Amino acid sequence: MRVFFITHTYALGGSGGGEQFVSNFLAELRKRKHEVFVFTAGGTGFERQEKELGLQVYHCPAFGHHAFHKYEYVLLSWKAAMLAKEFTPDVIHAQNDVFPGLIGSVVKWQTKKPLVLAVEYLSEQAVSLNLKLVFALNKFFLPKVPFDAVVSWSKFVVDKFFVPWGIPGEKIHIIPGAVNVKQFAKKVKPHPKLAKLGKSLIVSAKPLHSTNAEGITYIVKAMAIVAKKHPEWKYVVVGEGQSRPALEKLVNELGLQDNVILFGALPNSEIPSVYAAAEIVAHSFAFKATTSIALMESMAAGKAIVATDSGEVKPTLGETGLLPKQKDEKSIAAALLAFIESPALRREKGLAAQKKALKEYGIESVVDKFLDVYKRVGNAK
Repeated sequence: MRVFFITHTYALGGSGGGEQFVSNFLAELRKRKHEVFVFTAGGTGFERQEKELGLQVYHCPAFGHHAFHKYEYVLLSWKAAMLAKEFTPDVIHAQNDVFPGLIGSVVKWQTKKPLVLAVEYLSEQAVSLNLKLVFALNKFFLPKVPFDAVVSWSKFVVDKFFVPWGIPGEKIHIIPGAVNVKQFAKKVKPHPKLAKLGKSLIVSAKPLHSTNAEGITYIVKAMAIVAKKHPEWKYVVVGEGQSRPALEKLVNELGLQDNVILFGALPNSEIPSVYAAAEIVAHSFAFKATTSIALMESMAAGKAIVATDSGEVKPTLGETGLLPKQKDEKSIAAALLAFIESPALRREKGLAAQKKALKEYGIESVVDKFLDVYKRVGNAK
């Protein structure tokens, strides 16, 4: 099958959840010998990986802050259509939200091929002007995109947005995000730099942009409670971003310099060893979450997981972890203490989480489901 793939989260081996999903998805398509042409905003510097995978990629010129790149590449929809006509795809896959969907609309018009639009995340609880605008544009344009199928990572987005916006139910498919579960499930040595911090580690691994950082503040506050009872335990945040200074300020204000460590970023290839060094992995979502790639990765690693109960978190994790209340440091602290004080519970939940991840969230299974959607829309033409 020949797939014309449109996305603005393209960074092979990148640290963001969307980047990781796209990297794994494209690699699996190529592993199965499908031909793929990627049309993306920016995302340069991956020539070696692209050559190894056998990907054809057009990187749109990008200017200014990366938040603007998704707006910019929509202006080059004509270029996407021209490239697609040369590539002669069987299907057009627009991945992320309405921006690639708009490009896909033009490509569909020019090539007469079916369009599958996959939406990863939508939230009306935006914290910045840019995110407010992104949500407004999705609300206005998404129902108008002439897709043959629309895929959501979560039932939450379908019920909260797709259905009220009038998107036809017969075109909606729910396919969760996915991870390279084998990469995280295999036995690896603990990361040497984290191993030096001791064995009593709680870890979060995610970029420190505004929404992630807001969630992490509640874990930091929870550590003020945990440290009083178990001062030997440390919370290590692996990731970097513009919100790091605010987190540093909070750590200093609470006097938690010995218990909370802002470690900085590591390559995504080293995250399995980060989880191997941890006893507990913590996820705190400031807003209602759809499928979390980081949550799935920590499940595949077989870790004891504390994840705040919001959006799609409970359906993803099920009974295989502890689900404290959202934005509630006391509830988060209670969950952390439950794991800290019961190694047996940590082992039990970690094994159950890994079993669920291996069964439900492998990239192979998700690619199977997308290929089925591709075939359905192709046969319907």
